[in-house]
This record gives sequence, C-alpha cells and structure tokens, in this order.
Amino acid sequence: MNRYERTRVLAGGDPGVAQAIAAEIEQACDVEVLDAPREELVMVKVRESARNSLFYLGEALMCSCRVRIADTMGFGYVLGSKRNAAYNLALIDAAFSSGEAFERMSKWEQRIEKEARRQREKQAKDRALIERTRVDFSTMDGDA
Repeated sequence: MNRYERTRVLAGGDPGVAQAIAAEIEQACDVEVLDAPREELVMVKVRESARNSLFYLGEALMCSCRVRIADTMGFGYVLGSKRNAAYNLALIDAAFSSGEAFERMSKWEQRIEKEARRQREKQAKDRALIERTRVDFSTMDGDA
C-alpha cells in the first residue's frame, strides 16, 4: 500500500486503528515532535465546471503535525479539529517512510489492509442502499 492510500484509509477510518499503531511506534522508537499538532485555516480550491477555472470556495479548519523518527520526517494533516489524529498520522507516516524494518511493521500493514477492506465493504453496502432507491424514468408511463 502506498503512502496516499495508507493515509486515506487511516484518516477516513476507525481512529482506533491509527491510535493503536501510533502507540506501538512511540514505544518502538524515539520520536521528536517538530511541530506539535495545531489548528490552521486553509483555503479550499474548487474547479468550476462551466469554464473549467479554479476559484477559492472559502476556508476550512484543519490540523497539522510534523514529527521526526531518526532522519525521516512524517506529516499528518486532517480536516477539522482532530489534533490527536494529525499526530497519529504523522507518526505512522514517519515510521513507514523511514525504511527501517520495524518488528511489527507487517502487523501494522495487516491492520491497515483490514481497515481498508472494512471501508470498501461499507461503501458497497451504502451504494447498494442508494441503488435500491434509483428511479428509471424511461420505464415510467407518460399517461399518468
């Protein structure tokens, strides 16, 4: 799983998964917090479909954090006021980017894969519920 997919799964999934992995990383190595988790405002850029131009929709609250494990920096960014989530993501990012073969790395990867499967199954169930309400207007009687 690449960095983007791992971050997407952890940011959008059960926060307990990231919390558990981050706790194990803290025990396994020295963590230097470069930028403590903090709230920031960022501009949200959107593409307008008629002219295909970019514009700023407004501001959004996000939390960011930066940590270092050995010589590797890790970054955590989440929408909303979730400082702990940003810190956990930064720890996990640093650990996976470091190239070190942590003893529990394969178990962490398995947990993340399991969470990704759970998210896919939930999305499939949600899509199935939505599909049940779909109306096919081409089959409707026009005389009614």
